[in-house]
Amino acid sequence: MKTRMVLLTALVLAALACSIAAAQEVTINEIGDVAVGETVVINGTTNIEPGNSLLVNIAAIGFAPSNASAPGGVEGTSGTAIVEEGNATANIWSFEADTTGFEPGEYIVTVEWVEGDAVASATFNITEGETATPGETETSPAATPTTPATATTEPSPTPTAAGPAAPFAAVFAAAAFGYLLKRR
Repeated sequence: MKTRMVLLTALVLAALACSIAAAQEVTINEIGDVAVGETVVINGTTNIEPGNSLLVNIAAIGFAPSNASAPGGVEGTSGTAIVEEGNATANIWSFEADTTGFEPGEYIVTVEWVEGDAVASATFNITEGETATPGETETSPAATPTTPATATTEPSPTPTAAGPAAPFAAVFAAAAFGYLLKRR
């Protein structure tokens, strides 16, 4: 009876370790400022398996006075990004959007995993004229400073992979089984 209880406890702990470590996350890399008419490249990392789809939404933040008789500008765009295989620590994703027709101002990017609760968001500015890209040294006083991205993530209750916990759980279960066999 005691042997069965130890085995049951080991299996419950292994299953718990798998579910905790497999929480899914999405991050967004710094975007920087983009001039109207340029293509903005939004990318980031995730621990979601390659092949999964991420919904990317770009929307204007706030309201500004406008000329009612002038044609309206684009308020944003949306689309999907496919997760691709990255390195040993994270997979990658990327999304490109043409800003032609966008009004200058602050925009928010939201990236959401459509099969779970992993979400990240960041802000960036669309400006009139040329802007400095992230990492460049600004030499002109007219250059607009880069707005850092702020990303938030939420764990997913429905992961599609066991993630890094699978080897741990297998080793733990094998050790518990070996211990039980040795005691006999």
